[in-house]
Amino acid sequence: MARFTLYSRADILFQLRAIQKRKLLVNLDLKGSRQIIVTSVLMVNEARNTLILDSARGDALNQELMSGKGAEFVAQLDGVSISFSTGPVAWCKYEGLPALRIALPKSLIRLQRREHFRVPMPIANPVKCIVPSTTAEEPITTHLVDIGCGGVAIAETGGRLGPETGRILPDCRLLLPESDTITTSLEVRNSAQIRLPNGAFQTRLGCQFIDLPNDMAAKLQRFVMDIERARRDSL
Repeated sequence: MARFTLYSRADILFQLRAIQKRKLLVNLDLKGSRQIIVTSVLMVNEARNTLILDSARGDALNQELMSGKGAEFVAQLDGVSISFSTGPVAWCKYEGLPALRIALPKSLIRLQRREHFRVPMPIANPVKCIVPSTTAEEPITTHLVDIGCGGVAIAETGGRLGPETGRILPDCRLLLPESDTITTSLEVRNSAQIRLPNGAFQTRLGCQFIDLPNDMAAKLQRFVMDIERARRDSL
């Protein structure tokens, strides 16, 4: 994660001002919640070290934002994902209208799609990916080997996945813990047959997400970052 993180104040201000100038949509992913709030940057105030955001549509959402848990700020700038943890969110007024105030981040993560890193999934608590069958059979239950904001590696030992690359697996469901199910199409980019210690063969497919909606991409990025933080904390 370190090589994707910006710490330069000048660089951080440049990214945030570009988001403001272009009036880009921003997702605020509430920690410990399934809610994602869509907002925009109204002002970047370097002198006061604050960022002013449009308020959420609904008092309940604003109250949840200001509960002290903070949120994950996620925006797309020229195909690059910009994200950071907001810290406390406060109510304020901007040009006479309700708004939200957060501190300027000391760092932010800038991930280009071609740089999407993968994090290995915990073996003790496998996360499932349900792949629809092309026949009338039951869907294929696989588990995630690794995951990133650009794709996943999935595996199963029943021999039903098949090794063919280049095909599209539509309507796959990622059953992420403590999150809504993510439904997406997967393009198979590579495959491998792996012999397990018990002698069984495992089919492993490296897949790329196809047309993943922005709200699901935001949830996925939050999940990936949480897994990476937990992995670092355990070292």
